Amino acid sequence: MFKPRTIFCAALISCTVLLTSACTDHQQVKQDLVQAVAKQEQIQSYRYAGEAELKLDASLFSGSQPVTAALLGLVKESKFEYSGLVSLADPVRMEASVKLTPKGAASPIELPFLLKDNKMYLQMPAITKADEYLMLPLDKQADKLKNTGRLSASIIGKLLEGVDPNWLEPGSKDEKLAEGEPAKRITLTVTDKNKQDMAKYFAAALPSVLNELMTSGLSGTGQSEEWKKSLERIKIEAPTTLSILIDNQGFIREQTGKLYFSVEGGNDAKNSVEWTYKVQEINQTPAFTKEAPKQVKHAEDILRLLPKPQAGKK
Repeated sequence: MFKPRTIFCAALISCTVLLTSACTDHQQVKQDLVQAVAKQEQIQSYRYAGEAELKLDASLFSGSQPVTAALLGLVKESKFEYSGLVSLADPVRMEASVKLTPKGAASPIELPFLLKDNKMYLQMPAITKADEYLMLPLDKQADKLKNTGRLSASIIGKLLEGVDPNWLEPGSKDEKLAEGEPAKRITLTVTDKNKQDMAKYFAAALPSVLNELMTSGLSGTGQSEEWKKSLERIKIEAPTTLSILIDNQGFIREQTGKLYFSVEGGNDAKNSVEWTYKVQEINQTPAFTKEAPKQVKHAEDILRLLPKPQAGKK
């Protein structure tokens, strides 16, 4: 017959084993995330799809240029749906289908996009006709686009270098991609308890990220300073979350996020951006379908329509 003391000791040992096995190795979770981000540099082609929903307060655009403010005003409460193909091999080729639906609109605004033969083609309803595209020559910028995988991995890597592992949580062991393939989930969550520490950390990490953009040639010094000032006004709020799914090869295949933030000096309104982003057919031969449009409007044609600066004014 079992004695009470024996039963108690057995129960205590069992509880200890269960608690120990349930502990999360946050350092390992962070290492898995860092490795997955670095793996993105190996991607040369892929198919993507996703959507984003924006709910932004007008105070976010205060001080912007009139044209910028007008464009942001159009999308401040809107939904984006996007899909496309990308090949970063030389020459770079991309095609995308973007649908923008402002709040209250009866139908979406379609914004086709094509990058081919070092030329970018955009269809913009306010500028081009239904069968006409705005054409922008990329010249040397095309070479920089080939390095977007490396640049993206480098930027996100810098942001993650000093992230507190305790901000990251693993998903369940039976996580799967939409296609049914097993996957590993990692989620970063902003709470009322950690949001101040997170804000301090990302504010400190921002300069190295902007410096990376300047080094790559994708951002000038003046533009980076403007971004820095704008980002310094933003306060990330709880319950912001970012969740990713990593496949068996180590690639990030799905991303979902909910970003909540307020603007310093604004009216304390909470802005939000929710999005999903999925990637398929990594490093497979992309089946492009879009061809260079026949009807194009050159960038110079648009510049001629803009008012010329008056003498003596900058």
